[in-house]
Amino acid sequence: MPSEDTAAPSSGRARRFALRHWFALILVVLAAIFIAQNREQVNIHVLWTSFAAPVWFFFAGLLVVGILIGLLLRRRRRG
Repeated sequence: MPSEDTAAPSSGRARRFALRHWFALILVVLAAIFIAQNREQVNIHVLWTSFAAPVWFFFAGLLVVGILIGLLLRRRRRG
């Protein structure tokens, strides 16, 4: 018969797993709502060019640029 000590970590792990998935699902729903509300076209002028696209598309591009900058500037851990 398993003791209660061995059962507790698995239930805690399952709870964390479920909370992670709920949090991800909420973020996906919020992103879908944001995209649905920001579908109108806007013009963005960068240097000598001009782009027309939905607002959410530009924000997605800014997110990608921010992630790339973060990856390039992060400090590497020495093992």
